[in-house]
This record gives sequence, C-alpha cells and structure tokens, in this order.
Amino acid sequence: MLTILDVLQRTTAFFEAKQIENARLNAELLLVHGLGLSTRMDLYMEFDRLLQESELEKVRPLVKRRSIGEPIQYIEGKANFMGVNFMVDSRVLIPRPETEELVDRIGVYFEDKSPQKILELGTGSGVIALSLARMFPKAEIIATDISRDALTVAERNSEDQGLSEQISFIESDWFEGIDGNFDLIVSNPPYLSQEDVDQSHPEVREHEPLDALVSSGANGEDCLLAIMSKAFPFLTKDAILAMETGIDQRKALEATATRLGYQDILHETDLSGRDRFFFARKA
Repeated sequence: MLTILDVLQRTTAFFEAKQIENARLNAELLLVHGLGLSTRMDLYMEFDRLLQESELEKVRPLVKRRSIGEPIQYIEGKANFMGVNFMVDSRVLIPRPETEELVDRIGVYFEDKSPQKILELGTGSGVIALSLARMFPKAEIIATDISRDALTVAERNSEDQGLSEQISFIESDWFEGIDGNFDLIVSNPPYLSQEDVDQSHPEVREHEPLDALVSSGANGEDCLLAIMSKAFPFLTKDAILAMETGIDQRKALEATATRLGYQDILHETDLSGRDRFFFARKA
C-alpha cells in the first residue's frame, strides 16, 4: 500500500515529466480535492497514512485530467476571486487576477458615491457582478451573457453567495433587450485576436471557451468598440464605462471614445505594466 506522501511524490514527478507548471502544488491540490480534505495542511499532517484502493481510484482520474492540461480550477470546480470561491467549469472562463484589479479600480472611483444601477455585459461566471454586489450592497445590478450555459453558472454562484435578490441575469447579445440607464456599465469582453489565442498557453486554447476570448478586428478590438458605441445612450449623466482590454488597442479605443463624445478618457496599465483597463465618462 502507498502512503499519501508516496502518492504525492509520484504525482509530482509525473507532472514534472508532463511539464506541468508548479507540479508539486498541483499534486497537493489534487490530492486534497480527491481525498476530500479541507486544506493542504491536512495533507501534510497525514503524510504517513496508507491509502485504500478506493481512495486511489478517486485520485487517478484527476491526475489524468491535469496531465493532459485541463486547468486545475476546472478539476476542482472552483476559482478564487477577490477572496471568494466561485464555481467554475468549462462553460466559463477562469477569472484572472487582472480582472480583480478592474473591480478594485471601480471601487476607488466610486469611493465617495455608490452607483445605484449597474450593468455588466458578458458576465461569465459572475465574478464581476457578484463582487460589485458585495462592494455596493444597495446597487441594483443586471448581468448579461449571450451564453445560457454561462448564465447557469453565474446564477448558481449568486445563489451560493446569497446575492440572488440583488442581481438579475439576462440572456442577451450585449444590449439586446436591455432597458433603462445605468451609473456604471462594466465589461470584460472577448478582446483577443485569433492570432493571440493561437499563441496562448495550450491550457487556455484547448480547454477554455474560445467564444469568450476571441473577438474580430485587427487586434481583437471589435467587441470593445461595439460595447463603447452602444453603451452611450444607456449611461446616466456622469456615468462610467469600464472595460478590461488587450494590448495594441489603446489608439482605436481612445479615438472612438473621443468621436462618440465620452469625457475623461483614461487607459490604465495593470500591475505588470500592460495596457489593460479603459475608463470613460459620459458628461
């Protein structure tokens, strides 16, 4: 019989041979998940415990899934965003740290005045809408997505987090079927070109939903431009449009925003120094 430490060491070596990044951490996380433990500390405290065959049978398929590049978040069925665990699976993108920065920056902008009505376009798993719901507990929030599958995940997360009363989820192609005006419109839409995705890590291009990543346009900017163009009449006076963007899109976005009449146009970099966030105000 094998101990937990034996299995951990063998799994780590197997992942290293498969060139899985952070092989030891991935092995630990899968063992915690597969054995039904609460934390990695529980794993360390049971290194000498012998594993039954029934326990090994639970771990083996998880190891196989990770060895072929399936993201650890999909295998565990969860991803942490701003300190909260969200359910995720292959129907939605895995939330990135950069998107946490977007939410943080929105919080700074509205530090002295909370928005009353918020619209999020392309909500995916709901991480932005739900995080804003916690940040602005009195705000009325509408979150849309063109994917019914993605909305199912977002609705599940809202129920798990007790926020269903504050957020309405709508199946919509951007502003289709949306009425009213909003103090904040926010989106992390598809903004990668097909070339960008082709050059991305295999875990991204082979496992995450490409329709949530890829946009048309020379640099993948078409979804961003469409949102910017259509958002203007839905914004209240002094309302903000906030979007996560890709590289090489700054000039096109700023030129279009200026032509449409937006004010206080601001393109900010993320913590790595890359152009990432677009903010504009409707005067």
